[in-house]
Amino acid sequence: MKNKRSVDICLTPSMFNLFDLSNKKVIIIDVFRATSAMCVFLNNGGDQVIPVSTIEKAEQYRSQIHNLNSKKCLVAAERNGEIVPGFDLGNSPLSYINHNFTATSLVITTTNGTLAIDKAQQAGDGMILASFLNASSVVDYILNHSDKDILITCSGWKGRFCIEDVLLAGLLSKKLLSSNCFTSNSDSIYVSQTLYDLSKHNMFDFLKDSAYRKRMNLDEDVKYCLQIDIMKVVPVWCFDKLTGGFFATHKK
Repeated sequence: MKNKRSVDICLTPSMFNLFDLSNKKVIIIDVFRATSAMCVFLNNGGDQVIPVSTIEKAEQYRSQIHNLNSKKCLVAAERNGEIVPGFDLGNSPLSYINHNFTATSLVITTTNGTLAIDKAQQAGDGMILASFLNASSVVDYILNHSDKDILITCSGWKGRFCIEDVLLAGLLSKKLLSSNCFTSNSDSIYVSQTLYDLSKHNMFDFLKDSAYRKRMNLDEDVKYCLQIDIMKVVPVWCFDKLTGGFFATHKK
């Protein structure tokens, strides 16, 4: 019998220094809304997602886009929930759902999600992106294509804990542990699973007093992002010297 792998949850990227990432696969979560939007983009035919941590880097791509490749490229930028003026898109998945992005790349920077991605690039076994939209497909990918320990990372809000990411972390960790391939001795797992179990019958109502819903008037985005398993896309990190790295859809 194979030794079980470990699964743990990093509740915010500001806690990364507490974990050894050298032998881990990292799952990045930003439920509201970055990883949800990226999943929608790739699910709708997008070629690749190039995350950048700053608006300045996104502006460099925007001004030099013709030097990247011959394919179409969109540049998205969001800060504090709003599209940064002058960019094609923000991070609302509703902006992506009714489009065909075949042969199109997306360069994107967001307040929280792309910063977490930037910090996790030291992960020894790379990264994948998760949302409620593709939760089961992410778990299937882990069970069939990785033999490393798993660290589920919540992007949070400006370095702070946020509950919606923790709910998804609870769902993902529950699925991984139920496979009997993983083990955990973590209060982060215990808290996340407990909160998910309390919320799972109506997450939208459960989150009515959350900081995000109080801060942002984006209930339609929230409802969309809380749908479970409506797509099978799994965005997987690929290193590339030209772009610095990108996410592309895993092909079975």
